[in-house]
Amino acid sequence: MNDEIRAFIERHRTAALAVCSPEGPVVSMVSYVAEPGAQSVLLHLSNLAPHKQLLLANPVCGLLIADPDDGRAEPTSLKRLSLSGRAEKIEKGTPAYESAKARFLARIPASRLMFDLPDFDLFRVTLTSGRYVGGFGKTISFQVEQTEQVGQAE
Repeated sequence: MNDEIRAFIERHRTAALAVCSPEGPVVSMVSYVAEPGAQSVLLHLSNLAPHKQLLLANPVCGLLIADPDDGRAEPTSLKRLSLSGRAEKIEKGTPAYESAKARFLARIPASRLMFDLPDFDLFRVTLTSGRYVGGFGKTISFQVEQTEQVGQAE
């Protein structure tokens, strides 16, 4: 993953999350926060969202991050990034949870209220591969090499 792709992940806060169900794919919009190095992202999910239970049953997932539609004549020329990864619930009360919660709230402070609700949990999606489209003729497929220890308290 190059610096342009890392910056793209870090710049955005919303993605389409794709998970697997017995009936087929389920896609939802989620907010996310990139962790240092953008090798993983944090999701804060409610029991009310079907994708949370599906992730607990099968942690394999995908994320699509895209620039907003700006009205250009050809919308498929917008920058976008498809990511594959594996989600893991971060246990409440652990140093990893407290570190992840602080990171999430620093980036999306309005989510503070949701952290007080008992049905919300933090998940870390460790990224494994991706495909970045930076415009026509600029496509990069890549594997994410985990060079840092994900989930360690800082």
